[in-house]
Amino acid sequence: MAVQNKVLYAFRGWIAFVAFMDLGTAGRSYIERRSFLSNNVDNEHFDGDFSTSRMLGMYSLLKALALIHCTLYIHYRPVVSMGYWSLTLTIILYFSEAFYYHSTDLNFYIVFPCILNIITLVGLIYLPSKLKLFGSIPGMSGMERDLEDENTQILRQMGNFRRRKAPPKNKHV
Repeated sequence: MAVQNKVLYAFRGWIAFVAFMDLGTAGRSYIERRSFLSNNVDNEHFDGDFSTSRMLGMYSLLKALALIHCTLYIHYRPVVSMGYWSLTLTIILYFSEAFYYHSTDLNFYIVFPCILNIITLVGLIYLPSKLKLFGSIPGMSGMERDLEDENTQILRQMGNFRRRKAPPKNKHV
């Protein structure tokens, strides 16, 4: 179990690193104002209109927030699914811009994030099921069952506490 926890913590750190990279992309999109998804200055056809860069920045910020939540709540299946889809959409975005729309060259700013996202996606698909983070009850992990058991025990104790009758009070008149 200790090895599984170490692997899980290392992978959570990896996801946090990818989220940090996306925060950097978001910041860079606002600082440089010109998107790296456009391969030449002619693509910025509206003088001073950097909406592509701003949209990429907001998308990167949204993806970073999704991955941060995935890091913190990796034992919840819907949150991991949100991580899958944010990574998948980013890979599709970068590859489609490079190969289908030809709006950018296949450069470091496209290849490096795609490699990071593919590795993270494979890890998100493989590790949670391998480490048995998700329980056999659909949508309920082992941790949730433990919390449910704790809550049930607390409620039982409170029920027993309420059932106890207080000793009769002596009335002095």
